[in-house]
Amino acid sequence: MLIPFLLFYKVILEKIKKIKYYKYLKLIFRFDLVLSIIISAIISNTYTIILNEQYNKFYKKSPDSIEAKAIIIKGYEEKEYSYVYEIKIKTGKYKNKKFLLTANKKPENIFEYGDILSIKGEYILPNESRNYKGFNYREYLKTKKIYGTIKARNNDLKVIGKDGTNSILKLSNKIRNSMNKQIESLLPSTNANLLEGILIGDKNQIPEDIIEDFKISSLSHILSVSGANTAYIILGATYILTKSKISKKSVYIITIILLVIFMAITNFTSSVIRAVLMAIVMLGSKLFYRKVDILTSIALSLVIMLVYNPFMINDIGLQLSYLGTLGIVLLNKNIEILLCRLKIHEKISKILSVIIAAQIMIMPIMALNFNNISLTFFISNVLVSPLIGIAMILGFITIFISYIFFSLAKILAYPLEFILNLIIFIAHITAKIPFSSITIVTPYILTVILIYSIIFTFNYIYSIYISKEKPRKFQKDLLKFINYNNLKKILTMSLIIILIFNSIDNLYNSALKNLKIYFIDVGQGDSTLIITPSQKTILIDGGEGNTDVLLSYLLDRRIKKIDYIIISHFDSDHCNGLIEVIKNLNVKNIIISKQAYISEEYINIANIINEKRINTVFVKQGDKLNIGKNIAIDILYPTNKLEYEDLNNNSIVAKLSYNNFSILFTGDIGESEKNIIEKYKDMETLKSNILKISHHGSKTSSTESFLNEVKPQIALIGVGENNKFGHPSSSVLKRLEGLRSENL
Repeated sequence: MLIPFLLFYKVILEKIKKIKYYKYLKLIFRFDLVLSIIISAIISNTYTIILNEQYNKFYKKSPDSIEAKAIIIKGYEEKEYSYVYEIKIKTGKYKNKKFLLTANKKPENIFEYGDILSIKGEYILPNESRNYKGFNYREYLKTKKIYGTIKARNNDLKVIGKDGTNSILKLSNKIRNSMNKQIESLLPSTNANLLEGILIGDKNQIPEDIIEDFKISSLSHILSVSGANTAYIILGATYILTKSKISKKSVYIITIILLVIFMAITNFTSSVIRAVLMAIVMLGSKLFYRKVDILTSIALSLVIMLVYNPFMINDIGLQLSYLGTLGIVLLNKNIEILLCRLKIHEKISKILSVIIAAQIMIMPIMALNFNNISLTFFISNVLVSPLIGIAMILGFITIFISYIFFSLAKILAYPLEFILNLIIFIAHITAKIPFSSITIVTPYILTVILIYSIIFTFNYIYSIYISKEKPRKFQKDLLKFINYNNLKKILTMSLIIILIFNSIDNLYNSALKNLKIYFIDVGQGDSTLIITPSQKTILIDGGEGNTDVLLSYLLDRRIKKIDYIIISHFDSDHCNGLIEVIKNLNVKNIIISKQAYISEEYINIANIINEKRINTVFVKQGDKLNIGKNIAIDILYPTNKLEYEDLNNNSIVAKLSYNNFSILFTGDIGESEKNIIEKYKDMETLKSNILKISHHGSKTSSTESFLNEVKPQIALIGVGENNKFGHPSSSVLKRLEGLRSENL
């Protein structure tokens, strides 16, 4: 395959050489590099395909259970009902494969790093995306070389040996655990957890509200151990070792060993591997008296990581780490010069230029993955950057002293605690600034590529403009071309192209004029998105809302405006997921009914509705919502005089009709089915093509008489996988099977 390609490439290259402006094209495109890039792409893609096929073969023939000897290679992570370990199989046909091991949350199931276990448990295949563009757990585990989860039962785990790992890993884990123990004995829990995140990247115990504040204020990077930590280790190690009067070579070698141990202490997170590998390349160049090249060290570290595991390219931490570093290397100097020319103080310009350079490079990826653009990143980062440096240095010193003189370390912990509280305060305040961040729909990949092209192009042009070196003829011509008027035209065209990319979906969907109904997987809950032919959006219920699943789904669907939200009733598994949607999107109308009682969920949502001044419509039996041409929603229940004292049986029952098609939404009704049948019996009002089964398939709902009135061709049940309620009921499934037999 490669030989014909090379011949074809050679022919094309000869043709290109005859182009009038080839000498200019050569300067821009570097055809010698193009060939290298293409060959590298072919080799790397082939390698990735081979590895991916290994995973797919395992998934296709995945066992029901696994019994083997395994080593614990990562200490437990505490979940609500279980402990989760990372293990490597030591024997049998799955030898050297890595898995997650879940064990019941009992004292006898607490194991240590390096323990060798005899295990037996059920194999759980990792899920792929359950929603459109949703989180793909299977692909995520590939970034860690993990094949899935083994769920062990009570008596299926037994320690049969110790010290199953090598000396460096064992030492690193002991240091990590010891550091955590010292930190937790010196500081209050919240401060201790934050310091663990800052120093060694252990953020599992940091409260969710603090993590959210750090995310909104664009400070998440300080919880990802990377370049700054590595720099302090190098500076500290080289300073101490140089004072001991050993040779420079020995200083570099010992520092490299310390960096490897630090990498192991931080559990080999991608940002740390990047920083450490770059540092090792630079220290290695000094060992062999070679010139240090920062771009070469970036590229080499990335190649090493991707040769080890090419799926790491999908790791968001890796992408942000490398792009942030690349931004600082390529953009920092130009931005600093620009800020100085804008009469900003030199020292402030230096701090701001680093922050802005990194943010410019990571912002498109943040938008692509998190649908968020921070507008206060320079405020939060300028305020926090000096504090982080102090917290790191003081943190390392305090921990070191605590092993020798704990009382002195306890005294040093007071200013450290103050600094950490100040960081938390800054993150919280900047996160609460109005319009501190913008929620955006998921951009297209082509849009992201275009944005990066614009960034690099303008950075290159500005570099020529401010360069003290004599420009080449090509560069002179380029500067002549990039005058003010042409620059305006280029920027305008770029913005037009971006807007066209972002409007393709709406234009395409408007042209199709179809009714679309999407049932969203929100776990043990209900949520349905309806898009009408005229592009009006209707959202019925929103699930539990333990995560931002629903909001992310809507943004991935490129939806920023909701015309109608219908809340069937105010149980948490139907309405809590709507909170983030109402907060972040433009909601026009919210449809609710009279409530049997005012729940906490009702109060929470009502407060947000009042704050955002959203139009609220109270509906009752007999009301009709005219949505558009040939499309309407009839409210079939509840009556204005509530017939039950609970929320479920007073759920909104709504029938959406479009031409000859209809779908019936039933919330969580149960006993109230008989009242609805009594009202509409033999009227064919309930008859619908599709029925959303009520109460997740509970045995108290979807009675035979109700199903006979609806006569659905398709029945859908919104239910969480392996839920604790045992939904859907076998009796409901049996009734649906009987109904299907009748329809056949």
